[in-house]
Amino acid sequence: MPIAYTFLEDPAIHLVSYHGIVTNEDFLESYKAASVDPRYRPGMLEISDLRYADAVDIDIDAIKQFVAWVAGRKDLTGTTLRSGILLGNDMQAGLSRLYEAVADLETNETVRRFRDLPSLLAWLPVDAAHTAMIDSALHSLAQEE
Repeated sequence: MPIAYTFLEDPAIHLVSYHGIVTNEDFLESYKAASVDPRYRPGMLEISDLRYADAVDIDIDAIKQFVAWVAGRKDLTGTTLRSGILLGNDMQAGLSRLYEAVADLETNETVRRFRDLPSLLAWLPVDAAHTAMIDSALHSLAQEE
C-alpha cells in the first residue's frame, strides 16, 4: 500500500509516509486502518510525510469524505488534533493547503505544512533531540511495500 504508518511511543506520534502513487482509496483506507490499530491513541500528534510520493492523486471529494469521517468520530470528541505535513514539492503544497482549509472549517484539527522536519517538529512541539530517530522511521516507512 502506498501509505504506511506506525506509532511512536516516546514521543507519542502517529507517523504516516506516502510513497509511490497515492489514490483516494489509499488515503481513506489507511487512516481508517490506523484509527483501529491498538497502538493508536486519540489526540496523538501526527506527521504525514509526502516527500517520497511520486503522485498524490487525492481529490476534493475524498478530502471532504475524510474530514467528515474525522469530525464524526466519537473517540475524538473534545480532543484537539495537531498534524504536520512534510512536503516534497509544490503540487503537494497545493493539495495540503486544500486539506488544511477544509479541516479547519469542519474539525478540531490544526494542520500546518512544512518543507523541513526540524521546523515541523518545533511546531508540534517535539524535542529536536528526536529529529534523527523520526526521520529514520519515516524513511523506513517509505521503503515498505
